[in-house]
Amino acid sequence: MRTATRPTPTAGTARDGRGGYDHLIPQLEQLACSTEDSDTRRDLRDHVIRELRPLVRNLSRRFAPGGRGIEDVEQAGMLGLVKAVDRYDPAAASGGPLGFFVPSIRGEMKRYLRDHSWSVRVPRDLKELAVRVQRTADTLGQDLGRAPRPSELARELGVGVDEIVDALGALDSHRARSLDAPTGDGSESGDGLPLGEQLGGLDPGLEMAAHRGEMNALIRELPERERTILMMRFYGDRTQSSIAAEMGISQMHVSRLLSRTLAGLREALSG
Repeated sequence: MRTATRPTPTAGTARDGRGGYDHLIPQLEQLACSTEDSDTRRDLRDHVIRELRPLVRNLSRRFAPGGRGIEDVEQAGMLGLVKAVDRYDPAAASGGPLGFFVPSIRGEMKRYLRDHSWSVRVPRDLKELAVRVQRTADTLGQDLGRAPRPSELARELGVGVDEIVDALGALDSHRARSLDAPTGDGSESGDGLPLGEQLGGLDPGLEMAAHRGEMNALIRELPERERTILMMRFYGDRTQSSIAAEMGISQMHVSRLLSRTLAGLREALSG
């Protein structure tokens, strides 16, 4: 039986969260191959997690706008790190530890921001429903192989379609806050960029790409205000806040109009 030992990092080992952390590969492989529940293995696991914590700290600065809530974001990232360490697979990490751990850490941080960050005041019951809608949409979307329709979400959750649309509007508002806000403290490359530019933009109408001609015809039939807002948001790449300012309405109103319009387009295309 192999004995787990604590490694002493070599000089020059990258520790700033952007380095390779390749010095941990032997210990990670040892953890992956060992199934015994011993003090030695637990010590090695704790050591590996401590060594990887700078990676979480580095990523948390990018996910916490202006440093606000950074401790909570970092805690979420640590959860992702621990999960990744416990399921580490050398075969899946052939490109190095970073490629294996970063997606798990980022995923937990994104999930935390999705569930806890809101750009406008949202009633508690609507916020709770919005979180349920998002989780149900994720699960149902995997089963269906496409984005679920509002009517399908309503049936799954046992609520009305109007409630689903309102919840989607709240989620869109929440995403706008997270994605439009600058991140980091400006001390590193990429800091200061909107989170959306680092994580990828919204794509609520991805399934419409195969029906572009039909979709364009449907857009032309929309009421002028809805058509204008849709064009500004997805063709003009405008933020919801800038659209709201130009249209003279609240950002929440913009979110609801967009959600209702997109829901209608999806229903029409899938019908």
